[in-house]
Amino acid sequence: MAAATAVPAQAAEATRPHHQSLHAWALLNEHGPGPNPGERLTARVDARTTSGHEARGHATVQHVFPGNHIVRVEIDIDCLTTDGDAVTVTGPVESIHFTVPEGETPPPPAPSTWHPETGLTFYPADESGEQRVGWAGANARDYSAPAQATKCGPTAPSDWVIQGG
Repeated sequence: MAAATAVPAQAAEATRPHHQSLHAWALLNEHGPGPNPGERLTARVDARTTSGHEARGHATVQHVFPGNHIVRVEIDIDCLTTDGDAVTVTGPVESIHFTVPEGETPPPPAPSTWHPETGLTFYPADESGEQRVGWAGANARDYSAPAQATKCGPTAPSDWVIQGG
């Protein structure tokens, strides 16, 4: 499970906020628990708070589809927050990359002004031991669509953790 770690403040700095960090990698399945043959969905996060929930860091979400079609989203983390045992990171899309098999036409590139807010929430294992992750991505098929996440807002569980966490 991805866990945020709090660094305790020095006794002389009791009013200083605790800093948190999240370093996680997870293999996910959007269709249910267990392996997902033919697809590979991964999330990698490296983030730390700088002040309150304000954060710096980077996340990469990559989805490899059958036929070796790949979508990779690079995210510039701007918020890291916890709610109970759930840990959320959010941030605008820094870039999106498409890889298609030779001879196929890739989707059009995103406009230079396209940086919708995205988010990942890592949830603790449930009573049956299943770990979940919420992923609010961006609509790469319609660059005019509104963002699917809000800054510092948790995302509902949508994917199952198959490995890592």
